Amino acid sequence: MGAANHLRVELAASPPCEAYRPLVANPSFDGRTFFSNARRSRSVAIAAFILAAALVGFATNLSMQLLNLRMQATGISGFGIGLSVAIQALGILVTAPLTKYIIASRGIRETILGAALLASTVLIAFTFITDLFVWNVMRFAFGTGLAVLFTASESLIISRADGSNRGRIVGWYATALAAGTAAGPLLVTVVGIDGSMPLLWGALLFWLSTGPLVAFLKRGEDLAPVVRSSTFTALRVAPIAFLSAFVFGVADNGGMAMLSVYSVLNGYDYVNAATLAVFATVGAIALQIPLGYSANRRDPRILLILCGLGAMLLLALLPYIVSIKPVAFGVAFGLGGLLEGLYTLGLICIAKFYRGLGISTANGYFVSMCGLGELAGPLATGTSIEYLGPPGFVFSLTVILALYVILIVMTRTPTGIDR
Repeated sequence: MGAANHLRVELAASPPCEAYRPLVANPSFDGRTFFSNARRSRSVAIAAFILAAALVGFATNLSMQLLNLRMQATGISGFGIGLSVAIQALGILVTAPLTKYIIASRGIRETILGAALLASTVLIAFTFITDLFVWNVMRFAFGTGLAVLFTASESLIISRADGSNRGRIVGWYATALAAGTAAGPLLVTVVGIDGSMPLLWGALLFWLSTGPLVAFLKRGEDLAPVVRSSTFTALRVAPIAFLSAFVFGVADNGGMAMLSVYSVLNGYDYVNAATLAVFATVGAIALQIPLGYSANRRDPRILLILCGLGAMLLLALLPYIVSIKPVAFGVAFGLGGLLEGLYTLGLICIAKFYRGLGISTANGYFVSMCGLGELAGPLATGTSIEYLGPPGFVFSLTVILALYVILIVMTRTPTGIDR
């Protein structure tokens, strides 16, 4: 309890007191009807927040693909594009932990609207910029807007998750986010990459994502974290959550993003390589709800260990079955689902152990650790492939997952407030 008291944060997520006064004074007040309506209203609000998060993922991945393809069309080298992506990721990495201060100062509603305004304005401004230095500065600013919008909206969702619905809410959220992220590039095939219209579509999606968030926030509802003097103290409560975020980032950007490269090195044509990546994406979408429901009944720490071990097993099988395409597609499906599960279960740990301690604080670090993994992942697998050939892909990811499982086993059971 000492850690809990030291880290205690007031999380105000209920209507103001005025909303309850008429009910107390009314002798005909039907408590059963009131609480039934309250639960229904809360479920609708959660569904709206999840829809908003899916739109954020949709807009983010659409924007990423648009910016990268526009750079390629203007003749920027692969290194230049990679550097620009890294600068945007750096903006996310730096800004995500600071979101709690913005929420504490401006409130969740203004924070979300301000972040959407920044992201959409910068995205539209890319239409008029050709200088590479200015472009990269703007990508840092764009990453800042993404970090605040993503962290604030995600914090709003997991603050609604309690002991009875935690796994269900986070499972549905992760599914919606994965589906939205996967759908982003599809719009590129419809709107193209030239002119201002594709960027205007991206900006519109950012604003659409704020609609459900703002519309279903009742007057008086907010996340109100108390800013601490030591921001790193929170990491000690549930380190498995942040370790999972980092390993997910490594596995996502260095594993799933490199899976098509690995398959081409093993003789796949580009169509089959893309199909393999699609199966991994479908697995990432399909398996999050079952994992979320399982986490309601089991310790998420055990499920994280099982996801890590299962992913290692599938990676070990990959070199032997990669030439048997139907089996390889099935392995990719399972691998995508288990690796995405590290993110889902890590979020459940945030909802479980930081409820009452500071959701926006913890989630800011969670997003930041994920961003750090996204930066490190391609370096690890790319270097391993460079020196070891195709087996280096499996080797690097297996070693990272093995270290992850060992650390999770060695880490003590987290302490915190679980409500």
